[in-house]
Amino acid sequence: MVYCKSSFFWICFTAVLAGWVLTQCPESHWTTSSETSSNHSCNWTCMIFTIQWPGSFCLSLENRNICRIPENIHNWTIHGLWPIRTYGCCFCWPVFQSHLQDLEPELSQLWPSLIKSKSNFSFWKDEWFKHGTCAACVESMGSPAHYFRTSLKLRTLFDVDNALANTGIKPSCNISYKHEEIHAALGPFLGNNYVVQCVKDEKEREVWVQLKIYISKNITLGCQKEETLKFSRASNTSLGHPCPKNTTIFYFPLDREHPKQPCP
Repeated sequence: MVYCKSSFFWICFTAVLAGWVLTQCPESHWTTSSETSSNHSCNWTCMIFTIQWPGSFCLSLENRNICRIPENIHNWTIHGLWPIRTYGCCFCWPVFQSHLQDLEPELSQLWPSLIKSKSNFSFWKDEWFKHGTCAACVESMGSPAHYFRTSLKLRTLFDVDNALANTGIKPSCNISYKHEEIHAALGPFLGNNYVVQCVKDEKEREVWVQLKIYISKNITLGCQKEETLKFSRASNTSLGHPCPKNTTIFYFPLDREHPKQPCP
C-alpha cells in the first residue's frame, strides 16, 4: 500500500511539473493578448543593437580588475541585440555550445567576453536567455543560431570602424571629437537612429564606450516614432549615459597592458 501511494504521488508530481514546463515555454510567452504582461509577449516593435568599444570598456566597471582585451580584438564588438520592453521571456529554452559551433569563430571575433571570469559562451548564453528568447518570436531570430547569426550580420552591415577611420576619427588620448564630427561619420548609414554613450574617467573626460542603434522588428534600421521616447529612456542604462552635447568626446585607444587606464 505504501508503494502504491508513493507511485501515485510521483505520477501526480510529474504531471504537474510537465504542465508547469509547458506554461514556461515559447508558445505561452509569445502572444499579443492585452491580458499578458509585456515582459512575456511579442508585441514589442523596436530593438537596440549595441556595440561597445573595448578601449574604454574597463572605465565602465566598478571593479576594473576584472576586464580584459583579448589579443584577437581590434575593433568594436557586440554587446547585444535587445528587444525593448521585454526581458527573459523563456528560461526553459537552453542554448548549447554545439548550437553555435559554426558561428563560434566569427562570434569570438565580433562578440567576445571582455570579462576575465566569463567565457565567451557564458556571455552568449546570458544574452540569449535575457534577450534572445524574446527576439525569437520573430522568424529570422527563431532559434539561438538564427538570433546570433542575425546579430553578426548587423555588425557586418554597420561597419563603424571603417566609417570612423575614413572620416579621420581615430582613437587617441589627446584628441577629442565634436558630436558633429561623429555624426558626419555615422549619419550617412545610420541617419539619426543611434545614441552615442559615454563614461567619465578620473579626469572627468567624457569617453565614448557604446553605440546603440535603433532596429525595427523586421530587422531594418529605425523604429516607429512612438518607440522613440521608450528608446531614449532605455538608452540611459548599461555601461554609461548619452554623451552630453555641450562637450567634446574622447575615443581612447586599445591598451591591452593597461586596459583599466588607457589614457592616464
